[in-house]
Amino acid sequence: MLHTINSFLLPLLLILSSFESIESSASPDTRNVKIGGAKPPNLKLLECFEFKKNYWIVGHAFHTSSVQFKDECLRMCLTSSIRKAKCLSAMHVPNDDECVISDQNQVTKPDLFIENDTPGSFTVNFFRNICVDPPDSEGANRFEARLQGYKGGEGIIEFAQTSGRNTQVMVVISGLKENSLYEVALLPGGSGEKGGKCHKKARVDGEEKTIMTLETDHTGMAVEPWRNMDLDIFEENVVGLTAIVVENSSRTIVDCGPIRLASSSSSNSSSTQVSSSEKSEILFFSTGLSLILSVFLIM
Repeated sequence: MLHTINSFLLPLLLILSSFESIESSASPDTRNVKIGGAKPPNLKLLECFEFKKNYWIVGHAFHTSSVQFKDECLRMCLTSSIRKAKCLSAMHVPNDDECVISDQNQVTKPDLFIENDTPGSFTVNFFRNICVDPPDSEGANRFEARLQGYKGGEGIIEFAQTSGRNTQVMVVISGLKENSLYEVALLPGGSGEKGGKCHKKARVDGEEKTIMTLETDHTGMAVEPWRNMDLDIFEENVVGLTAIVVENSSRTIVDCGPIRLASSSSSNSSSTQVSSSEKSEILFFSTGLSLILSVFLIM
């Protein structure tokens, strides 16, 4: 009997230990997955991108950096919009821990969208940013609120509405408390005030109109892909309002910004303007990429 029990328990213990090993070795970007309920923050991040393996855009990088995980690269792409540098695509090279973000994609530059013909040597993961424009962008009126917080947080809230259709909203905010809940609300007050009315008060007092709840990931970033909302930006006259971000537990206002007309229209129809130093970086990256391709072709 004892021998039978031991023969049953030993495989069970081995299985349990293997599960513990897998959980402990998981990357930070794959641990905060919820079962049921709302989607975890990292999945909302992925919803903003369309993936294609072993493709890249040649010659239009405006920023490169060293990152370990692909999610870090995707966050860099989305947060570039906060600084008015539209990222249309991101490329992650896991072999080199390299992230390249570009102001072009396969729609704007199809002739420069090429396949990596040496996948056995290295892998390129291509991600098209589909949150740069709303799904129904044709003829839509665009508004935005660029958020700044006294605690260092920053972000952007974008609104788009076509006549006769629901308003679409998209949010990207960074620099918040990690794994926390926040509310996005509209606050009465003229957009002509420097910094918006929210900088004159520490907490909400009931005059705000909450439009959504956000959850931050382990880096303190919150993403809400384009979604329809029961909000008419024409009836609400949003240009006369201020967007605020409120910490759910303390009811403290942490970020705010006046709502204004969007600074540019559809990003897929225009290229981001870059400085002379950024052009030099683009030229350097393009030359380096061409050399790499030449070496692999010779090999």
